[in-house]
Amino acid sequence: MDPLGDEFRPRESLRRALVLGIGVPLLIAFVVMTGVQFTADRELLVGKVRGEILADTQIACLRAEADLQAIEHSTELQAELLRAGGATFLPLESPMVRSRINILLSTVLTANPYAYGAAFAFAPGQPGVDADGFAPYVCRSPQGPALRESDLAKVPGYEFERQPWFLSATPSPNGTWSEPYYDAGGGGVFMTTYAARFRASGDLPSGVATADVSLDCILEGLARSADGKICDVSVVSRDGRFIASSIDGTRMKQAGDFPAGDIRREILDAARRFRTSGKEFAQVGPTSWFGYRGTRVVCVALPSAQWVFAGTFDEADLLPPIVKGLALGPGLLVAGAFVVMVIVWRTTGRAVRPLAGIISAIARFGQGDLDARAPVPARRDEIGTMARAFNAMGDELRGAITQREKAVAERTAVEAQVEAARVIQRVLLPAGDGPQGDGDVRTTEEFAGLSIAAMSVPATDIAGDFFDWFQRDDGTVVVVVADVCGKGMPAAMLMAVGRTLVRMAAAEIAEPGDALARVSKDLVTQAPQSSFTTAMLLYIDPSSGLVRYANAGHPPAVLVRADGVTTRELESTGSVLGLDLGIAWETKSIELHEGDDLVLVSDGVTEAGPKILEDAAQLDLVLFGEERTRETVASACRAAGRSPITIMEALVRAVRRWSHDYQRDDLTVVAIRRNARRPW
Repeated sequence: MDPLGDEFRPRESLRRALVLGIGVPLLIAFVVMTGVQFTADRELLVGKVRGEILADTQIACLRAEADLQAIEHSTELQAELLRAGGATFLPLESPMVRSRINILLSTVLTANPYAYGAAFAFAPGQPGVDADGFAPYVCRSPQGPALRESDLAKVPGYEFERQPWFLSATPSPNGTWSEPYYDAGGGGVFMTTYAARFRASGDLPSGVATADVSLDCILEGLARSADGKICDVSVVSRDGRFIASSIDGTRMKQAGDFPAGDIRREILDAARRFRTSGKEFAQVGPTSWFGYRGTRVVCVALPSAQWVFAGTFDEADLLPPIVKGLALGPGLLVAGAFVVMVIVWRTTGRAVRPLAGIISAIARFGQGDLDARAPVPARRDEIGTMARAFNAMGDELRGAITQREKAVAERTAVEAQVEAARVIQRVLLPAGDGPQGDGDVRTTEEFAGLSIAAMSVPATDIAGDFFDWFQRDDGTVVVVVADVCGKGMPAAMLMAVGRTLVRMAAAEIAEPGDALARVSKDLVTQAPQSSFTTAMLLYIDPSSGLVRYANAGHPPAVLVRADGVTTRELESTGSVLGLDLGIAWETKSIELHEGDDLVLVSDGVTEAGPKILEDAAQLDLVLFGEERTRETVASACRAAGRSPITIMEALVRAVRRWSHDYQRDDLTVVAIRRNARRPW
């Protein structure tokens, strides 16, 4: 299929214009100038190609620089996130903290396809660090896309704290790239490592954040850069060692590994001279006056890692057949090649003169002037078509960039609004006094004789679930868990309205069922277009342990007695909220004895499951379900050292393990225990 439209298709042939431009032969003048022109053309051609190779090498260097800087920034960002997390990453070697750290490290690899592995290394001898140290490491697997996780501190004989990358690490954000080496620890490949030290944060000890790039990955990047080019590209380290090269037999070798006169040794010597004198261009190998036997080297510095990119090309590869014909003697030159050269020389000026304006526009366009346009000559040949096609490309690119900038600005505004809504949601949660009393988790060890732990994890950026607890004027403790149908911003807005309505109704009305009726009526009258809401409302008498409750279509709560055996579910006592004005809810009651545990959940727990085809026939098989919820809570209540926090965490871990960390709905868990009375 022809990619050119009718407006870009040439009406005349440039080849025909060249043929028609043949004039009086200038054979005598051409023969006189042949010797001088041969040498001049040689250097002109070499200079032109040298400029192209310099540009290609600079492009390869800039690509590598961009990839390395992206890895540096990503590594430093994860280190700052680790430090900002502080106590949430303690103790270091607990399974949950190890999983969180591995998620941070996996983010480096996900965001940077150029990266091979990433690690956080904590030297032994620091508070909270094992005697062997702690160095979680995540790297790519040669068997597939899955990532490998390990602890470098547990690798026999490795001693990560003695490795050069650990010893040479400099403080963030000014980390350093190591010299290439073979990693015998978690990686098992030739690599180079970026290492940056980070300071301690509270009880979190100091350490080193690292990211690795395999030499094979660098070599693949060089192969892509050299694909279709006449040059080879090599990367030379600070100590004069090949990191990667499109030339065979070079990996990790130095100049002394090659015999004198070997082109690979010449490249390393040229890179060394570039470091000391700044000379970008060098000619190595044998040369002659009328021959193309030498090799040209172009060097470019890579600032971040202080490496040298060296582009090389053989002069013999540049020798066109027509120039070889010139070297055979005046007879062949006069018989054929000179005639062709005279024809081209005479007609080129008139034929390609309009290219000057096009080249100028392309140069300005390459320097960032997207409004640069080429003058369009009054001709319909290839050059005129080129000018029109270039101008059309510039117009389309300018329009595309404008649309992209607009889309980015709109997306940024939406993300800012979503983040503000998430912050407001967290502010609306009840205040906690435990070590996890911020974010999506709230805990309190003593609230009117109760110990409470709660967690709400949204399925999207913002949640439709909410939980709350407070004390009425008569001392009764009110606990509520609710789930607004749907997810995202609409559900979050209705959640904020519902929380306010529940607080007002529960503070004024003595029975939970009547309070839910008031909330449902307010939802129908004040937000008639809203989705329905499920809720569980508890009134707990701290002195007697009497729990009066009403359940509006919410998943049943699980009651586990202090003996850890007897369980009971608080079933629904009425319909969901917000359907009709005339609906009533029954109030039921139970006794909460000292040491009893009561666990409330949303349907994000009971309806959790892996991400598979959700046929009606399969749905019951893949959901976590109420029975499994009851069994998990009962098991957690029988565990040694149980508390509302451990019960909550055990249930959340079980749900995530069952669903393979896939979350289709907001997940909320509230665990309540009646504390033993203190003797007077």
